[in-house]
Amino acid sequence: MSRPAGVTGSAIVASVGSLFTLLLAALSIGSLFMETTKPQPPNSAQFVIVSAVMITLLGALGIWTAVGLFRMRSWARTSIVIFAGFLAATSLFSLLLTMAIPIPPEFSAGTGQIFRRVMAGMFGIPLAIAVWWLVQFNTQSTKAAFASPIDEDASMTPLSITIIGWLTLFGSASSLLFVLLRVPAFLFGASFTGWSAGAIYLLFAALSVYIGKGLLDLREQARIVAIGWFAFGFIHLSFVTLVPSVRERLFAVQRTLEANQPNPIPLDQGMMMNVILGFSALLAVAAIWFLIRNRAAFVRTASL
Repeated sequence: MSRPAGVTGSAIVASVGSLFTLLLAALSIGSLFMETTKPQPPNSAQFVIVSAVMITLLGALGIWTAVGLFRMRSWARTSIVIFAGFLAATSLFSLLLTMAIPIPPEFSAGTGQIFRRVMAGMFGIPLAIAVWWLVQFNTQSTKAAFASPIDEDASMTPLSITIIGWLTLFGSASSLLFVLLRVPAFLFGASFTGWSAGAIYLLFAALSVYIGKGLLDLREQARIVAIGWFAFGFIHLSFVTLVPSVRERLFAVQRTLEANQPNPIPLDQGMMMNVILGFSALLAVAAIWFLIRNRAAFVRTASL
């Protein structure tokens, strides 16, 4: 029996969520190096470290479960059902709590509405995902799929390539979201807005679809393009991060965006950029390494 599409989608969402969780852990550790003039509570550093370790363990468990879902392991189904139940309960409780608490008097009516909408999205989306998982992994068809061996043809693609391919396809959806939200694009120090930014994101989305679909089909050309794409991303982020003038231009764009937001959260932009660079570098190097390591699978498929 082949892997159900819902299981594959769940594994992708779990992978993305786990990577985001690991990024939060890295940002938490990075916050310890922020310069601040405000007095910090006692043992605040220890609290941050313990929290980061717990978040890292949670992210690692999520990735381990996602890998198990891709491989159709029965323990992975049990793991995600348990996690979905926990996620549903905590998200529902948090959603009801944030909707019930009164808005502070110093907040304007508009700011209060924005706050409730943000909280609704922050807890409503995980709640919807948890409900989806609880339904998906308790259907008879899904249970039967985990009880049966997966087809040989379905396991022909190396697991690492499958994950990279699906995550790249997910990246195309992110690019399309940037088009809808009209987010400015920033490339090698140049800022683009309006239709030009939309065109750039559409190009990124199309390229991500080509790479993701090509990797899942084990097309050699897609593998070569993917290596170049991940290398381009790493070089671009390194350039933006390490060249002071370009780095400052990016900060200026960020400050412009924050000026249009009510009560923006003050963040150490330099620290955040350093952490994101290191995190993205690890992901890019890992992806390129797996693409090179598994080149034999693409060559074999190309000769069939």
